[in-house]
Amino acid sequence: MRRIRYALWLMLLLVSLACAVPLPSVPTPRPLTLIEPKDVTLEADTTGITQLEMTVRILKGDLTVQQGPTLKAQTRYNVAEWEPRWTTKPEAGTLQVKFEQGLGQELPLGSESDQYIYLATLELPKGVPVALTIDQGTGKAVLDLSGLSVSSLGLTLGKADLNLSFGSVNPVPLTTLRLTNGTGKAYLSGLGNANLDRLNIIGGAGTLDVNFDGAWSRSAVADIKAGAGKITLRMPRDLGVRVVLSSSSLTSIEAVGFSKQGENEYVNASYGKAPLTLTINLTAGVGSIALISQ
Repeated sequence: MRRIRYALWLMLLLVSLACAVPLPSVPTPRPLTLIEPKDVTLEADTTGITQLEMTVRILKGDLTVQQGPTLKAQTRYNVAEWEPRWTTKPEAGTLQVKFEQGLGQELPLGSESDQYIYLATLELPKGVPVALTIDQGTGKAVLDLSGLSVSSLGLTLGKADLNLSFGSVNPVPLTTLRLTNGTGKAYLSGLGNANLDRLNIIGGAGTLDVNFDGAWSRSAVADIKAGAGKITLRMPRDLGVRVVLSSSSLTSIEAVGFSKQGENEYVNASYGKAPLTLTINLTAGVGSIALISQ
């Protein structure tokens, strides 16, 4: 009975993730319009802005997010229908910006899709708190949020691979980091620098590698639910960590630097002794789990 419940839960999770990233309403097998590679730069003035709400939507392509002197998006593409769209709306000290990949009613189908180019680099200014939301279907997302003031972060990925890092301490509290990951590989690092309150991850059938390294300044809670795949969680040994695990009999578990308490709890040596605590509620269906505290 327990295996049946996990199988049903996994099926529903994968279906929901498949629908997570919006597609054109009427996709057809007609080819997209190839053009010579074109470079476009879009900018917005953030003078006097106290909060930035940034939304990014990409169906197919590669995305880089990093710190820059101004708010700017640079895009290189060779599909006419994919001309980037950039809309801004200032309101009472808040600037709302949408950066979207233009979409026609054709979809890249078959092997010929390898010749399509969409490379986007988004630069966010230092010192302006940003609520960042990214929806991406396929490709790669490299998010280096070092030096930025990130107040909230929401990521929805289909088949895209993710590399997310906080290389320095986030100067503002990050209330929630939400990641919905489909079938791609997701690597998160420097989460101790994120100034994080809560981490929410829903994973499908991809690979998830989360490193909680960095300079922790507050206790936090992480809720992680994964269907199938490999999960690796890395924690610094001087941070108190408690993992509450719910998994099926089809999940293998490796724990390094942890001791088991009761039927479904793991704690590291610093738990109950360190001033800060990370509590992880982990639910997994089929695959493998590695808990590492060192």
